Amino acid sequence: MAIGKNLGANSQSSNDFLEPFAPINVTATNVGTDRPYNDGAASVSFELPANSPAATSYEVTASTGETATGSSSPIVVTGFDSGDTPTFTVVASNDSGDSPASSASSAITITTVPATMAAPSVSSPTPSAATNAAGAEQDVVTWTAPANGGSAITNYHWTSSDGKSGDTTELSVTVNQEGGTSQTYTVYATNGNGDGADSPASSSITTFGFTPFSFTPFGNFGFTPFGFVPFSNFGFVPFGNFSFTPTFAFTPFNFTPFGNFAFTPFNFTPFNFLPSFLK
Repeated sequence: MAIGKNLGANSQSSNDFLEPFAPINVTATNVGTDRPYNDGAASVSFELPANSPAATSYEVTASTGETATGSSSPIVVTGFDSGDTPTFTVVASNDSGDSPASSASSAITITTVPATMAAPSVSSPTPSAATNAAGAEQDVVTWTAPANGGSAITNYHWTSSDGKSGDTTELSVTVNQEGGTSQTYTVYATNGNGDGADSPASSSITTFGFTPFSFTPFGNFGFTPFGFVPFSNFGFVPFGNFSFTPTFAFTPFNFTPFGNFAFTPFNFTPFNFLPSFLK
């Protein structure tokens, strides 16, 4: 007596020679951590109905065209552009054939690390007089925010070719350097998924080197200018009780004091001077 194909439909073993039923409960989750920019991933989980014939493989298809196969749930699908919003369907297969496609999952947003940044711009401007007096010699490094990979940028990390580095949330940084030295800079962005790749190196910049003071000989006199020290190191007021007169007639030179510095009284030819209280 022949046995019909559907005899014992409620028995799992009697169904195993049929193709699987359509998978159910398809759910997708974004996998953003450490995913390279424009190579996002999603983990797709699913089930077979309780009375379905067994499946030996599954194929997951994204609405944006990416696919992946596996022998069990979940299956990770890769290759998404950062910011994609795909849905997913699943087909189960066995030796008898393929199931119908499942219902589509809810859409998710794909996120990754930030994009690789363009090379930063660099300059070494002449500092202000007050900055110069303090001996500061600096490079200014600036950059443009990259595509954020679908997740907000939280930090920028810069590195110079001479080993200096640091972090900032701004789009520029001022770096103290040694005057006359040359270096390049790279930078990368970070978001909640991780670090982007280093940018290409900037052009090389030679840091502005400041010479604290420079004098021109006075008038037509060919002598070397005298040295001087700020009065704050000596504790007395410059020229408070002194007057001086050239030993021969010429128009005294004019000069502008440098910042907050004055110079100590001097004693050299052709000048003589005496305290005013002795005159």
